[in-house]
Amino acid sequence: MRLFTSRFGEISYSAKEIITFSEGILGLENLTRYLILKPPESKPLLWLQSLDDPQAALPVIHPEMIVPDYPVELSDDLKRELEIRKGNRIEIFCIVHLEKDFKASAVNLLTPVIVNPTNGKAKQMVQEKKPYTSRHNLFELLAKAKG
Repeated sequence: MRLFTSRFGEISYSAKEIITFSEGILGLENLTRYLILKPPESKPLLWLQSLDDPQAALPVIHPEMIVPDYPVELSDDLKRELEIRKGNRIEIFCIVHLEKDFKASAVNLLTPVIVNPTNGKAKQMVQEKKPYTSRHNLFELLAKAKG
């Protein structure tokens, strides 16, 4: 399959690469199908590229890149919804808000995206009882993680 995007040009992908959100992402509830793109020039950022709207792509980062001990507690309901079984590997992403001044860019640690790569099911969850917000300075977290 092929997708023509505004940001990455033409992309070839297979059905097994599609991740699907039953409820979409906050603010983009109508967009439910995505690909995870890993362009080398964006490292450490990855991209959630919408298949429903080729103009929509969200920068994301693995939270352990910026907060090594980032805890995520998956509820039993979420595990059932994503069909996560004991021993399954999951992927966690946090959405990044890029600014023209990169040093002002922020990462949302409050509502991570959880993906079950086995079946492509995904959901954005709210971290309850955690000291996180939706706007942590990305540059400061990257510098702290490297130091």
